[in-house]
Amino acid sequence: MKFFEKEIVNKIRGQSQQAEETRAIPAEWLKYIYQKKYFKLFVPKADDGLMMPLPDALRLFDEAGCIDGNLGWAITIGSGGGYFHAYMQNKTANKVFKGSRSIIAGSGAPTGIAKKVKGGYNVTGSWKYCSGAPYATSFTANVIIEGKEIKAFTFEPKQVKIHKDWNAFGMKATESHSYSVKEVFVPGSMTFDLSITKLFYEHPFYHFPFLQFAELSFAALSLGLCRHFFEEANNMLKENKKMWYKTKGRYEFVKQLISEKEALFNTASEKFYKLADASWKEMMKNKKLSAKTQTGVSNVSKRSSRVVLECVDAVIQYLGMNAMMDDSTINRIWRDTHTACQHILLVPFAKV
Repeated sequence: MKFFEKEIVNKIRGQSQQAEETRAIPAEWLKYIYQKKYFKLFVPKADDGLMMPLPDALRLFDEAGCIDGNLGWAITIGSGGGYFHAYMQNKTANKVFKGSRSIIAGSGAPTGIAKKVKGGYNVTGSWKYCSGAPYATSFTANVIIEGKEIKAFTFEPKQVKIHKDWNAFGMKATESHSYSVKEVFVPGSMTFDLSITKLFYEHPFYHFPFLQFAELSFAALSLGLCRHFFEEANNMLKENKKMWYKTKGRYEFVKQLISEKEALFNTASEKFYKLADASWKEMMKNKKLSAKTQTGVSNVSKRSSRVVLECVDAVIQYLGMNAMMDDSTINRIWRDTHTACQHILLVPFAKV
């Protein structure tokens, strides 16, 4: 399944360096995403969403990441907020997800505090790594209420202050800045809780465990980045064939190495999608995932990202000094891949 037309793929890749230099998603990319509703993959059709099956969405993230890392990250993160729809009161969800340009930027870190007041809460806090902050139409964050319970709060753009502090060496255009609020009033209706079991909107997707949903999403994106890496590595192999033949054994070595790592990657990708598809079938059938499946999904997502890093790191050191230049395509892909795979949900702290 292809989600992006060849013409738009060429246009996006032609603007990738510009996006990196300006550290922002080009307006043309956003316009295309809005038109295709790719920020509303998991929003009900009643709210002008696509309500796309998770396996299809994962392949979209993969394809987008293969086109450009910043594009893939923007869509993966931007669409992920749709998961919150069913956990918000209906009127709130309709407000938050209304319009073709609706998108949430936010953080799961409980780095805010709230005090109960009449009709709602007064909130103060700051949150890091909120991708898409400059063009978000809503902001969400976890907040500790009077030192006790944790709930998610929804803020309007006019209530927040964006701090342009995203300075990572990869995914430069994702605008994953921090934001803060100070003594902001939030009505009780603008809070939600992902631990509730009776949802405000019923669909099997919203019962898919959020942790595993996020892990699968980020892993799919990392697979796409690796596909792009191999595409560019093979291009470099062809372009440098005559020159690399001048060094005895160099061309044959690099060609064999790329082939071996591609085979390793393809096996990991197949295992990933096999389990991802099976988990969705289980969810559709049973309306829940077994503990075994949840563990399996988490493990395969982390394993996939580790294979991705192994592949790109093993190959790049043999592609010459040009691969070390900031403005080379292969270097940008390599940096984007490391940045994506640095996400805490893809880092295994035990053997997987």
